[in-house]
Amino acid sequence: MKKIVLMLLFSCFSSVLLGQQQISMPVSVDRAPQTSGGRFYLQQQGGTVGLQGNVISETHDTSQSQDVMISTNGGVEVTSSDGEFSFQFGGRVLIDAAVYSEDKNTLGNGSELRDIRLDIEGRFYADFIYELSIDFSDGEADIKDAWLAYDANYPWRYTIGHFKEPFSLEEMTGKKYLTFMERALPNAMVPGRSLGFGMSWVGGQTTFTAGLFGDDYNDDADDADDADDEGDEGWGATGRLTYAPLADERSALHLGLAASYRKLDDEQEFRFDSRPESHLTDIRYLDTGKLNMSDSLTLFGLEGAWVSGSLSFQGEWIQAILKRDEHDNPRFSGWYLLGSWFLTGESRQYKQRSGRFGRVRPLNDYGAVELAARYSTMDLNDAGIEGGTSDNITLGVNWYLNPQIRLMANCIIVENDIFADADGDVMGEDEPALIQFRAQADF
Repeated sequence: MKKIVLMLLFSCFSSVLLGQQQISMPVSVDRAPQTSGGRFYLQQQGGTVGLQGNVISETHDTSQSQDVMISTNGGVEVTSSDGEFSFQFGGRVLIDAAVYSEDKNTLGNGSELRDIRLDIEGRFYADFIYELSIDFSDGEADIKDAWLAYDANYPWRYTIGHFKEPFSLEEMTGKKYLTFMERALPNAMVPGRSLGFGMSWVGGQTTFTAGLFGDDYNDDADDADDADDEGDEGWGATGRLTYAPLADERSALHLGLAASYRKLDDEQEFRFDSRPESHLTDIRYLDTGKLNMSDSLTLFGLEGAWVSGSLSFQGEWIQAILKRDEHDNPRFSGWYLLGSWFLTGESRQYKQRSGRFGRVRPLNDYGAVELAARYSTMDLNDAGIEGGTSDNITLGVNWYLNPQIRLMANCIIVENDIFADADGDVMGEDEPALIQFRAQADF
């Protein structure tokens, strides 16, 4: 399976990034194909069209009507002439390496495939859209997104499947569009992906998204053969409201709030833990341990972002309240603030309709260069629970060679309190530093 995936990725990247792969397919048209900005309009019956880079060669001509349009801008997308059906194939590879300046504990220098993902998305019968995203980075096939949505009742959309619960600007922004290699420390409290049903509404400057959710599909799959996990699963309700009074190509003001309630499963155990802002190490300094007799979890989040030309700021605050039977109810919290500046004049691209950030497109042939800094903190000490407190300072530089290839470097300084000891597995008050690098490409 791994060999097949690697062959597919190599083939697609060769086509997209080098423009050298030859593709041929039978199509229906009645005259020579037309091109427009990397899009090919195929209009011949029983002919064969060959694509090489952005060039079409046609073998023969017969009759009849327009059939499909193919786009090769950053990937492969096939759309029917009436727009009612479409199919887009994509993916990404993120390759990381990290070097740690260790203090009290061994963190382990190394490298990894941080993300290797294949995506399929599209539309059928005009009113339905779908997405399937599978990650192979840990050597297994993990389902990320697998959902179906109905969007004919604009401005409402209804979604069912496996997708992200609507909580946190940083979480809702895709990994390949993040300013830093990893999300900030408070992201450990964010719900993430779950099976569920959601609905969203888009106004002129406002978005609202809410849903009812079960558990993460991948967690359920891991527990499928566990005889001790036969009770009822948990359920949750999550909602997010955003307001963007300013949102254009080079400026934006984003404000948002979110809330989530989760009734825990019959095991009544809960745990928060978190690495420093580096995925290569397995040490999770912040760790509450398993908290038994836990009944429910309530989350609150505030978020904001401001973009003015090449300069931007973004921040969030998150609080978690855990309700426990016969115990005090602990309150954990965290926040971060980041700033970004493009030396080459670009701007972070804000997407008002979804309340998140998207792809950066360089203005120059030599790419875009971005400098960034972030401070984040999380406190898991409360009500007799000593999960630890940690502060991370991150400095970053990003070089966007083109819209789909990016090189990243992060320098992180970590400061932990005495209780940040991975639930007793390592020494507390550890203060390591690290440098990590990423090569990222997507299609």
